[in-house]
Amino acid sequence: MNTFGKRIISGAVILVLTIVFGIVGGAVLAVALCIISCIGYLEFTNATKVSEPGKNLNALQVLGLFTIIAYYLSILAQDDWYCPDEVKDWLASPVGAFNIFTVIILLVFMIGFIGILYAYIFTFPKFNFQQVSSAVFGVIYVALTLSFIYYIRDLQGGIFLVWMPFVSAWFSDTCAYLVGVKFGKHKMTPKLSPKKTIEGAAGGILGAALGSMLLGTVYVIVHKSGAVSILSFGCMGLFGAVASMCGDLAASAIKRNNNIKDYGKLIPGHGGILDRFDSVIFTAPLIYFLMALLLQFAPKEIV
Repeated sequence: MNTFGKRIISGAVILVLTIVFGIVGGAVLAVALCIISCIGYLEFTNATKVSEPGKNLNALQVLGLFTIIAYYLSILAQDDWYCPDEVKDWLASPVGAFNIFTVIILLVFMIGFIGILYAYIFTFPKFNFQQVSSAVFGVIYVALTLSFIYYIRDLQGGIFLVWMPFVSAWFSDTCAYLVGVKFGKHKMTPKLSPKKTIEGAAGGILGAALGSMLLGTVYVIVHKSGAVSILSFGCMGLFGAVASMCGDLAASAIKRNNNIKDYGKLIPGHGGILDRFDSVIFTAPLIYFLMALLLQFAPKEIV
């Protein structure tokens, strides 16, 4: 089978799995995101030379994986599927500017990051600071950002809202490509990605906004409620498209700095996990925070 055929089949499988995990949500989605995050973290740390090519996992990678798994276990500890109401109430208890759940999450990250620094200190000079920085940054860049897909799914109406990061990223990519091929003249980042144009970027932003408004229309019709405006979805899609492009270009820059074409070979025709999720990992956190703000102020009548 040629590369194009493999790409189509792999893309279809990814789409089906995304739909299944998005619909099921809960602990199943959290476990799936944990696995994806661990694989993506290894791809990132291998690409950025945290470990030597062909070598086993080193201490920095093990501690990074430990932090990711501990983080997702913390998320699972408060999942609706099995968490008693008493525990959920305790986790939601305020502690100054935070709540207990947030404190636990921050503690997990602090312990993980301090552990990585201890590995750096007590094995010195085995690792250099660039390796340590990549090991720490990879946890945030891959695992923390991807987890916001779970947080969006956990919102009221999350079974619809969870598609926003994907719609804004996928519509942006598709429309940017189509508009860029047809009308693209002015290079956006000629040294980093010569094929991307300003016209294509504009088309991607507009396409993501329209695609998000379409999703917003479905949401409003199904819920028979005007609590969320279609315009709010359009705004989220617009900003999500900007984040999606940033994620795609950032991934390209990282790969170019490290002289690699793809992050991995796990997905035939596509590359690695990060090659497929490089846009979504930037879009998901932004979409979540925009939902937290925009949906609070959305008109009570359908726009």
